[in-house]
Amino acid sequence: MELKVQTGYRQILGMALPISLAMLVPQINFITNNIFLGGLGEKELASAGITGVYYLIFAVMGTGLSNGLQALIARRAGENRPTEIGRLFYHGVWLALAFSAIGISITFTIAPFILRATIHDPTIAEQVIDFLFIRVWGLPFLYMYIMRNALLVGINLTKLLVWSTLAETISNIFFDYGLIYGHFGLPEVGFNGAAYASIIAEAIGLLVIYLIIHAKGISRTFSFFERVKWDMPLLTLIFVQSSPLVLQVAISIISWEFFIFLSNTTAQGPWRYRIP
Repeated sequence: MELKVQTGYRQILGMALPISLAMLVPQINFITNNIFLGGLGEKELASAGITGVYYLIFAVMGTGLSNGLQALIARRAGENRPTEIGRLFYHGVWLALAFSAIGISITFTIAPFILRATIHDPTIAEQVIDFLFIRVWGLPFLYMYIMRNALLVGINLTKLLVWSTLAETISNIFFDYGLIYGHFGLPEVGFNGAAYASIIAEAIGLLVIYLIIHAKGISRTFSFFERVKWDMPLLTLIFVQSSPLVLQVAISIISWEFFIFLSNTTAQGPWRYRIP
Protein backbone atom coordinates (compact mmCIF):
# COMPACT_ATOMS: atom_id res chain seq x y z
CA MET A 1 0.00 0.00 0.00
CA GLU A 2 1.34 3.42 -0.97
CA LEU A 3 1.41 5.62 2.12
CA LYS A 4 2.98 8.77 0.74
CA VAL A 5 0.61 11.52 -0.35
CA GLN A 6 0.58 13.57 -3.53
CA THR A 7 0.15 17.30 -2.97
CA GLY A 8 -1.76 18.42 -6.05
CA TYR A 9 -5.01 20.38 -5.81
CA ARG A 10 -7.10 17.36 -6.78
CA GLN A 11 -5.45 15.11 -4.20
CA ILE A 12 -5.89 17.68 -1.43
CA LEU A 13 -9.55 18.21 -2.31
CA GLY A 14 -10.10 14.46 -2.54
CA MET A 15 -8.79 14.07 0.99
CA ALA A 16 -10.52 17.12 2.49
CA LEU A 17 -14.10 16.52 1.35
CA PRO A 18 -14.59 13.08 2.98
CA ILE A 19 -12.94 14.35 6.18
CA SER A 20 -15.29 17.33 6.30
CA LEU A 21 -18.29 15.06 5.74
CA ALA A 22 -17.20 12.68 8.51
CA MET A 23 -16.68 15.55 10.97
CA LEU A 24 -20.25 16.72 10.34
CA VAL A 25 -21.79 13.45 11.52
CA PRO A 26 -22.35 14.44 15.20
CA GLN A 27 -23.80 17.79 14.12
CA ILE A 28 -26.04 16.15 11.51
CA ASN A 29 -27.36 13.70 14.11
CA PHE A 30 -27.92 16.59 16.53
CA ILE A 31 -29.96 18.51 13.94
CA THR A 32 -31.90 15.39 12.90
CA ASN A 33 -32.85 14.64 16.51
CA ASN A 34 -34.04 18.22 17.03
CA ILE A 35 -36.17 18.15 13.87
CA PHE A 36 -38.02 14.99 14.89
CA LEU A 37 -38.24 15.81 18.61
CA GLY A 38 -39.59 19.27 17.80
CA GLY A 39 -42.79 17.59 16.68
CA LEU A 40 -43.40 16.30 20.21
CA GLY A 41 -43.70 19.75 21.76
CA GLU A 42 -41.90 22.80 23.09
CA LYS A 43 -40.46 21.18 26.20
CA GLU A 44 -39.13 18.24 24.21
CA LEU A 45 -37.39 20.64 21.84
CA ALA A 46 -35.80 22.44 24.78
CA SER A 47 -34.64 19.14 26.27
CA ALA A 48 -33.27 18.06 22.89
CA GLY A 49 -31.14 21.20 22.70
CA ILE A 50 -29.64 20.59 26.13
CA THR A 51 -28.99 16.86 25.60
CA GLY A 52 -27.65 17.41 22.10
CA VAL A 53 -25.07 19.98 23.14
CA TYR A 54 -24.13 17.94 26.22
CA TYR A 55 -23.38 14.88 24.09
CA LEU A 56 -21.64 17.05 21.52
CA ILE A 57 -19.10 18.03 24.21
CA PHE A 58 -17.88 14.44 24.42
CA ALA A 59 -18.18 13.95 20.65
CA VAL A 60 -15.80 16.83 19.88
CA MET A 61 -13.44 15.64 22.62
CA GLY A 62 -13.23 12.37 20.72
CA THR A 63 -12.53 14.33 17.54
CA GLY A 64 -9.67 16.15 19.30
CA LEU A 65 -8.26 12.81 20.44
CA SER A 66 -8.50 11.39 16.94
CA ASN A 67 -6.78 14.42 15.44
CA GLY A 68 -3.78 13.87 17.71
CA LEU A 69 -3.67 10.18 16.76
CA GLN A 70 -4.12 11.06 13.10
CA ALA A 71 -1.06 13.33 13.13
CA LEU A 72 1.09 10.56 14.62
CA ILE A 73 -0.22 7.98 12.14
CA ALA A 74 0.40 10.32 9.21
CA ARG A 75 3.98 10.81 10.34
CA ARG A 76 4.58 7.05 10.51
CA ALA A 77 2.96 6.71 7.09
CA GLY A 78 5.35 9.32 5.68
CA GLU A 79 8.23 7.33 7.15
CA ASN A 80 6.75 4.14 5.61
CA ARG A 81 6.51 2.31 8.95
CA PRO A 82 3.22 0.35 8.71
CA THR A 83 3.85 -1.77 11.82
CA GLU A 84 4.19 1.38 13.93
CA ILE A 85 0.83 2.55 12.58
CA GLY A 86 -0.75 -0.64 13.91
CA ARG A 87 0.80 -0.06 17.35
CA LEU A 88 -0.41 3.55 17.42
CA PHE A 89 -3.92 2.55 16.46
CA TYR A 90 -4.04 -0.21 19.08
CA HIS A 91 -3.06 2.17 21.88
CA GLY A 92 -5.30 4.94 20.51
CA VAL A 93 -8.32 2.63 20.69
CA TRP A 94 -7.70 1.85 24.35
CA LEU A 95 -7.21 5.52 25.15
CA ALA A 96 -10.48 6.34 23.37
CA LEU A 97 -12.33 3.67 25.35
CA ALA A 98 -10.89 5.14 28.56
CA PHE A 99 -12.20 8.57 27.53
CA SER A 100 -15.64 7.11 26.83
CA ALA A 101 -15.67 5.41 30.24
CA ILE A 102 -14.88 8.75 31.87
CA GLY A 103 -17.72 10.40 29.93
CA ILE A 104 -20.17 7.70 31.02
CA SER A 105 -19.04 8.01 34.65
CA ILE A 106 -19.45 11.80 34.62
CA THR A 107 -22.94 11.47 33.14
CA PHE A 108 -24.11 9.10 35.87
CA THR A 109 -22.44 10.85 38.81
CA ILE A 110 -21.79 14.58 38.36
CA ALA A 111 -24.11 15.58 35.50
CA PRO A 112 -27.45 14.92 37.31
CA PHE A 113 -26.55 17.33 40.12
CA ILE A 114 -25.51 20.05 37.66
CA LEU A 115 -28.56 19.58 35.48
CA ARG A 116 -31.04 19.63 38.36
CA ALA A 117 -29.35 22.76 39.76
CA THR A 118 -29.30 24.71 36.49
CA ILE A 119 -32.48 23.69 34.65
CA HIS A 120 -35.44 25.73 35.91
CA ASP A 121 -38.21 23.25 35.13
CA PRO A 122 -37.95 19.95 37.10
CA THR A 123 -39.85 18.12 34.35
CA ILE A 124 -37.29 19.11 31.73
CA ALA A 125 -34.43 18.33 34.12
CA GLU A 126 -35.63 14.75 34.69
CA GLN A 127 -36.39 14.29 31.00
CA VAL A 128 -32.87 15.40 30.10
CA ILE A 129 -31.26 13.15 32.71
CA ASP A 130 -33.27 10.08 31.64
CA PHE A 131 -32.35 10.73 28.01
CA LEU A 132 -28.64 11.13 28.76
CA PHE A 133 -28.56 7.94 30.85
CA ILE A 134 -29.47 6.15 27.60
CA ARG A 135 -27.66 8.30 25.07
CA VAL A 136 -24.27 8.21 26.75
CA TRP A 137 -23.90 4.48 26.04
CA GLY A 138 -23.25 5.45 22.43
CA LEU A 139 -19.87 6.97 23.39
CA PRO A 140 -17.82 3.74 23.00
CA PHE A 141 -19.26 3.22 19.50
CA LEU A 142 -18.68 6.87 18.58
CA TYR A 143 -15.10 6.93 19.85
CA MET A 144 -14.18 3.69 18.10
CA TYR A 145 -15.74 5.08 14.93
CA ILE A 146 -13.73 8.30 15.23
CA MET A 147 -10.49 6.39 15.85
CA ARG A 148 -10.98 4.41 12.68
CA ASN A 149 -11.61 7.68 10.85
CA ALA A 150 -8.26 8.92 12.16
CA LEU A 151 -6.63 5.79 10.79
CA LEU A 152 -8.09 6.20 7.30
CA VAL A 153 -7.15 9.87 7.20
CA GLY A 154 -3.63 9.14 8.41
CA ILE A 155 -3.01 6.51 5.71
CA ASN A 156 -4.60 8.56 2.92
CA LEU A 157 -7.76 6.50 2.41
CA THR A 158 -10.26 9.22 3.21
CA LYS A 159 -12.63 8.25 0.37
CA LEU A 160 -13.65 5.20 2.43
CA LEU A 161 -15.10 7.50 5.09
CA VAL A 162 -18.03 8.38 2.84
CA TRP A 163 -19.71 4.97 3.14
CA SER A 164 -19.71 4.78 6.92
CA THR A 165 -20.81 8.42 7.16
CA LEU A 166 -23.78 7.80 4.88
CA ALA A 167 -24.68 4.59 6.70
CA GLU A 168 -24.75 6.34 10.08
CA THR A 169 -26.66 9.37 8.86
CA ILE A 170 -29.34 7.38 7.02
CA SER A 171 -29.70 4.96 9.95
CA ASN A 172 -30.17 7.82 12.39
CA ILE A 173 -32.93 9.38 10.27
CA PHE A 174 -34.68 6.01 9.83
CA PHE A 175 -34.61 5.00 13.51
CA ASP A 176 -35.36 8.54 14.73
CA TYR A 177 -38.59 8.63 12.76
CA GLY A 178 -39.41 5.02 13.55
CA LEU A 179 -38.73 4.97 17.29
CA ILE A 180 -39.97 8.46 18.19
CA TYR A 181 -43.31 8.15 16.39
CA GLY A 182 -43.69 4.36 16.13
CA HIS A 183 -43.36 3.91 12.36
CA PHE A 184 -41.87 1.08 10.24
CA GLY A 185 -43.16 -1.48 12.73
CA LEU A 186 -40.99 -0.11 15.53
CA PRO A 187 -42.30 0.67 19.03
CA GLU A 188 -43.32 4.25 19.79
CA VAL A 189 -40.75 5.27 22.41
CA GLY A 190 -41.25 9.04 22.22
CA PHE A 191 -38.53 11.40 23.41
CA ASN A 192 -36.06 8.66 24.42
CA GLY A 193 -36.48 7.09 20.99
CA ALA A 194 -33.94 9.60 19.66
CA ALA A 195 -31.37 8.30 22.17
CA TYR A 196 -31.85 4.69 21.08
CA ALA A 197 -31.83 5.72 17.40
CA SER A 198 -28.52 7.56 17.73
CA ILE A 199 -26.86 4.66 19.53
CA ILE A 200 -28.02 2.22 16.85
CA ALA A 201 -26.80 4.59 14.11
CA GLU A 202 -23.36 4.94 15.73
CA ALA A 203 -23.08 1.16 16.04
CA ILE A 204 -24.02 0.74 12.38
CA GLY A 205 -21.48 3.38 11.31
CA LEU A 206 -18.78 1.57 13.29
CA LEU A 207 -19.77 -1.79 11.82
CA VAL A 208 -19.67 -0.47 8.25
CA ILE A 209 -16.24 1.11 8.63
CA TYR A 210 -14.92 -2.04 10.33
CA LEU A 211 -16.18 -4.19 7.45
CA ILE A 212 -14.56 -1.83 4.94
CA ILE A 213 -11.21 -1.96 6.74
CA HIS A 214 -11.40 -5.75 6.91
CA ALA A 215 -12.45 -6.12 3.26
CA LYS A 216 -9.62 -3.88 2.07
CA GLY A 217 -7.04 -5.90 3.99
CA ILE A 218 -5.97 -2.88 6.02
CA SER A 219 -5.94 -4.90 9.26
CA ARG A 220 -3.41 -7.33 7.78
CA THR A 221 -1.27 -4.60 6.23
CA PHE A 222 -0.76 -2.80 9.53
CA SER A 223 -0.81 -5.88 11.80
CA PHE A 224 -3.61 -4.62 14.02
CA PHE A 225 -3.77 -6.35 17.40
CA GLU A 226 -1.05 -8.83 16.40
CA ARG A 227 1.83 -9.27 18.86
CA VAL A 228 1.21 -5.81 20.27
CA LYS A 229 2.70 -5.18 23.71
CA TRP A 230 1.44 -2.53 26.07
CA ASP A 231 3.64 0.53 25.65
CA MET A 232 3.03 3.21 28.28
CA PRO A 233 5.38 5.81 26.68
CA LEU A 234 3.50 5.43 23.38
CA LEU A 235 0.16 5.83 25.15
CA THR A 236 1.51 8.93 26.89
CA LEU A 237 2.68 10.31 23.54
CA ILE A 238 -0.82 9.98 22.07
CA PHE A 239 -2.35 11.62 25.13
CA VAL A 240 0.12 14.53 25.15
CA GLN A 241 -0.34 15.06 21.41
CA SER A 242 -4.13 15.07 21.70
CA SER A 243 -4.84 16.80 25.02
CA PRO A 244 -4.51 20.42 23.78
CA LEU A 245 -6.94 19.66 20.94
CA VAL A 246 -9.34 17.91 23.32
CA LEU A 247 -9.33 20.88 25.71
CA GLN A 248 -9.74 23.41 22.90
CA VAL A 249 -12.85 21.84 21.40
CA ALA A 250 -14.34 20.90 24.79
CA ILE A 251 -14.13 24.46 26.12
CA SER A 252 -15.77 25.86 22.99
CA ILE A 253 -18.81 23.56 23.29
CA ILE A 254 -19.04 23.78 27.11
CA SER A 255 -19.41 27.56 26.79
CA TRP A 256 -22.41 27.04 24.49
CA GLU A 257 -23.99 24.57 26.93
CA PHE A 258 -23.54 27.11 29.72
CA PHE A 259 -25.28 29.72 27.54
CA ILE A 260 -28.27 27.37 27.14
CA PHE A 261 -28.43 26.77 30.89
CA LEU A 262 -28.25 30.51 31.54
CA SER A 263 -31.05 31.19 29.06
CA ASN A 264 -33.21 28.50 30.63
CA THR A 265 -32.68 29.97 34.10
CA THR A 266 -33.26 33.65 33.31
CA ALA A 267 -36.00 33.47 30.64
CA GLN A 268 -39.60 34.00 31.73
CA GLY A 269 -42.98 32.97 30.37
CA PRO A 270 -43.40 30.62 27.40
CA TRP A 271 -39.95 31.52 26.04
CA ARG A 272 -38.35 29.81 29.03
CA TYR A 273 -38.27 26.50 27.17
CA ARG A 274 -37.16 27.76 23.81
CA ILE A 275 -33.66 27.16 22.57
CA PRO A 276 -31.96 30.49 21.64
